[in-house]
Amino acid sequence: MDGPIIDGNGRATGPIAFIDRDGVLNYGRNGYVNHPEELKIIPGSGSAIARLRAKGYAICVVTNQSPIMRKLWTVERLHSIHQELRRQLLAEDENAIIDLIMTCPHRNRDRCGCRKPWPGMLVKGNNILRNENKVNGRIDWAGPKPDSWNPLDAMIGDRKSDMGAGWAVGARTFEVSDRLGLPQVIDRVLDENDTGDFYDPMRW
Repeated sequence: MDGPIIDGNGRATGPIAFIDRDGVLNYGRNGYVNHPEELKIIPGSGSAIARLRAKGYAICVVTNQSPIMRKLWTVERLHSIHQELRRQLLAEDENAIIDLIMTCPHRNRDRCGCRKPWPGMLVKGNNILRNENKVNGRIDWAGPKPDSWNPLDAMIGDRKSDMGAGWAVGARTFEVSDRLGLPQVIDRVLDENDTGDFYDPMRW
């Protein structure tokens, strides 16, 4: 199966907030979030997204979901889970609109370019939202952090793989606790002087 799986559209005229899903917008589960009824957003996530949008950010969720390639469930199930995610966020704040959800369906052994820490989902999300044509370039993990597309672009996640994907496109990276999620760092992300958390791609 090709990836990433694309859900949504939109346009970015300013920065993009690339946001992991499980442990950042909603609580993760042992195993996976397998059904819409298992999904529960972290309180404050909808309000945090609304604050980002009010500051001109486009919202792009980027999530690894290997159960699809493991044949545990289907793409249709994935979309039903994401419909519930959108519903709960909007129930908390009517401005908590997600522009785009990018999903990598692959396993580690599939060696795709979209599974984080590889930045394929972020590259594709950028191209859709900004109507650009960037490609996955060679990444020198031992070299300097690449230049960002926009100095305020941000990657928010709860795992080192999220930080790696953000680092690979030059974005500011913000690591959160999987129980506190996006609300934990929203003030920092909105602070234009906050350059994000230090990340060493050679030590993750």
